[in-house]
Amino acid sequence: MYSILLLSFLASHVLGFNFAFEDVQLTEAETEDYADIRFAGQGDEPPQEECKYLPGDEDWPDDDDWAQFNETLGGALLKPLPPAIVCYDGPHYDATVCANLRRQWAMNTAFHANDPISITSQWSSGYSCVPTADPTSNCTQGGWPVYVVQASTVRHVQLAVNFARNRNLRLVIKNSGHDFNGKTLGRGALSVWPHGLKGLNYLPNYSGPEYTGRAVAYAGGTTSSEASMFAMRNRFSMHTAGGPSVAIAGGYLQAGGHSGSTSWKGLAADQALSIQAVTADGRFVTANKQENPDLFWALRGGGGGNWAIVTSVVSKVWDPVSSAGTSITITTGPQRNSNVTVTSDMFWDGVKEYFAECIKICDAGGLGYNFIRHTTNPISNTPGLIFTTSITLPNKTTTEARAFTRPLLERISALGIPIAIPTIKRSLDPHLHLSLHASTPSSPSPLSPRAPGDLVPSALIASRFFTRTNHASPSALTTMTTAIRSLITSGNLTFHGINHAPTLSAAGGDPNNAVLPAWRTAILHAQGYAGDRHWDGTTIQRSPAEETAQHDVLQGYMQKWRDVTPGSGSYANEGDAQDWDWKAGFYGENYERLLGIKRAYDAWGVFWVIGGVGSD
Repeated sequence: MYSILLLSFLASHVLGFNFAFEDVQLTEAETEDYADIRFAGQGDEPPQEECKYLPGDEDWPDDDDWAQFNETLGGALLKPLPPAIVCYDGPHYDATVCANLRRQWAMNTAFHANDPISITSQWSSGYSCVPTADPTSNCTQGGWPVYVVQASTVRHVQLAVNFARNRNLRLVIKNSGHDFNGKTLGRGALSVWPHGLKGLNYLPNYSGPEYTGRAVAYAGGTTSSEASMFAMRNRFSMHTAGGPSVAIAGGYLQAGGHSGSTSWKGLAADQALSIQAVTADGRFVTANKQENPDLFWALRGGGGGNWAIVTSVVSKVWDPVSSAGTSITITTGPQRNSNVTVTSDMFWDGVKEYFAECIKICDAGGLGYNFIRHTTNPISNTPGLIFTTSITLPNKTTTEARAFTRPLLERISALGIPIAIPTIKRSLDPHLHLSLHASTPSSPSPLSPRAPGDLVPSALIASRFFTRTNHASPSALTTMTTAIRSLITSGNLTFHGINHAPTLSAAGGDPNNAVLPAWRTAILHAQGYAGDRHWDGTTIQRSPAEETAQHDVLQGYMQKWRDVTPGSGSYANEGDAQDWDWKAGFYGENYERLLGIKRAYDAWGVFWVIGGVGSD
């Protein structure tokens, strides 16, 4: 399935690249006698309604309509039930399958990615059908889509878009389902599942409107692990997500897409050269700086699920480099092999010293990946805090990396905090930095089963970019650290931080895309979690009222972050789509231009996601 194009006679001017599944397209001739699948502008169109039809409405398609649609799709229409229905009394109950499901629900991201409707964050479904040990409890369709088009060709995608538009149905897109905000769900919706669109091609002699050089074409359903392995085999590097099952052409790319290389290669959206997609009118289009340039601009940073259904991407690649990395841990309470007890103030002074180092880390092209969690001190068996971070530096030897981190370790030690001399590890990794392979608690990793980048089944999430200005002086660092401290100590919440700097210089110059401008000044992508709750198969989830109350608590502490980061924002994929200031937070000064593009390309409102442009 994955082919390699290495021949030197490859076309010298390649604006796009078609995979075989993209050559299978819907034609106008096929639609002449079937109005439900016609393209927009092809003959008479149904009147636009204010609200989408739901099951039970008079104009909801009947069984014969769905059967005809499925026949046109060649049998690609699914009517899936929630996967946890096997845990509930009824014809689908299976205790053995349920027990297995309960064991893997929170950890097996591939399971959720390979299910037609399941996603990683279950709160947005209303917890309507989750694994349980009580088969007498209730399982309903809830927020899950009713029908799914399992797309394996562009034609499938076009049929789904046209049918939804012409029949006035809610349309959602689920790729790999790494979704913290319910963008891929929709009660009574028709869903498009492009996860099966697979393919990777290496283009060593790509030439486009503004770039000539090495590139890769990847299909819409390509996952991070698939792209990473392909890059290793072909000796290049590219942006991939931390979670191995994340589909990199979906919301990852379309909202920006950060990786271990962000401080020296910008974002995934910065490296995209051409995108092929099905737009709201049902047409298959190429978007680059010559064709559909406004759509190309919006698809690179303007948010996922809201512009078109991406079927493939061509992106720049670069030579792999070696990386050296290490990890640091600070805990409160008694310390092992020491008579020192680290107080809360000492702990936070140590965290602040790390934050003071982050400009240096980012300017070296590096990555910091850290958590602050509530824990139990193993010596005193008392509640406390733990800070863990990994630091990864490209193009450095172990000796250079040791010299780089020594001043930080000395400053932490000077606070009276016992700090072990960390091991420095070096790796030649063409697709991800060394820290993204670590799996021990002292070296958190997006590839770890409990890493937020891969799966947080129940936690509410919000985020904010702390900028270079927040790190630039002792007083600014104190203010920033105090705001973060309040979220953890007063709010009893969890902190996750990623230190990177996707500057325009790192991007290779101004890519002219829709990435939030505030991200270009960021040093810390900080996230707060309302609980670090991973499904164990027995935990009773909160009621909607309790969920709302917890969300209000989270937003209260996010306001403290907003207060000390004026003019900044957050990453739409890992932010709170219910944020009262979501337009400024996710899109900033780009919002009005994005809204104009949304109206131009989707006057029908075919694509709608919470927190998306035009969603109000």
